[in-house]
Amino acid sequence: MEVDKKKFVITSTPLRISFAGGGSDFYDFFSSHEGAIVSTTIDKEIKVTVKRHSDIFNEKFRINYSSSEITNNVEDIKNDIARECIKLVGIDYPIYISTISDLPEKSGLGSSSSFCVGLLKALFELEGKNITKKELYEASIEVEINILKKPIGIQDQLAAVYGGFNFFKIFKDGSIEIKNLNNSTENVIPKIFNKLILIWTSIQRNSSDILYEQEKNISKNVESIKSIKKLAYEFWELINNDFDSLKLGKLLERGWNNKIKLASKISNDEIIKLYEKCKDLGADGGKLSGAGGGGFLLMVTNESKKKNLIDTLNNYSNIDINYNPKGSRILLSE
Repeated sequence: MEVDKKKFVITSTPLRISFAGGGSDFYDFFSSHEGAIVSTTIDKEIKVTVKRHSDIFNEKFRINYSSSEITNNVEDIKNDIARECIKLVGIDYPIYISTISDLPEKSGLGSSSSFCVGLLKALFELEGKNITKKELYEASIEVEINILKKPIGIQDQLAAVYGGFNFFKIFKDGSIEIKNLNNSTENVIPKIFNKLILIWTSIQRNSSDILYEQEKNISKNVESIKSIKKLAYEFWELINNDFDSLKLGKLLERGWNNKIKLASKISNDEIIKLYEKCKDLGADGGKLSGAGGGGFLLMVTNESKKKNLIDTLNNYSNIDINYNPKGSRILLSE
């Protein structure tokens, strides 16, 4: 059977917000205690374009992201995710790769994994390989965790591949059970999003230092991570029943108070000051999205107080977010 190889592919892969359970998705934890994550994908995405490059350009690899690279040797590619994705898929011909993101990198919304998932999906499509979501997820884990040894969990890859508002139960052997909110309760997702405010702290940080420390300290922080995991179950039960902004906010705040125990740089004075200001303006609670140290602050508030909070915090950018049920997908293939 002849493989239908492509010349030009564009993919779109969502960013995510993690509500509860972050830290329990690290292998060193879930392999002994299981893990649980509640997250949702949002209408902010990363688009990846890949194109078979003509030999007449006299360059084998051209890659445009926040920087630009041109090289004839795959091993010289500085973007480690791009390099290893190209090698994993087995691309041995000239190729052009370009990315566009709706939000800044290093912001705590899973952008690195979304880029990895979107690029892999595009490269497999370019090669005419129709892979399943499970295979795409496993390939992204292979690149980021097994090959690059990044100190990360597996929740970002799961969100990017599957999309939706989900409860991910992670078993000790790494297998996943997915419960989707779409199939359980009507109209609850807009009700949740109406209570959310995503505030840009203006702090872009490399999360590696925080995550390396967090991974290193897992054995010392088992009880804190168990508490964080338990909150994922509580959060899921809450949103499938009667809830309000106060209940949501307090639950996120409990998770945040446990999270800051996992590494020394997860919070700082500037973040604490912004968080307390939000609380003074009527927010019911919240957390930093992602590893911490900067990026986006996610706050929960009653709809009646939302506008005043946003208007008062006019020195900070508030990002309007909506629900996106779709995982990584192909926009164009020809």
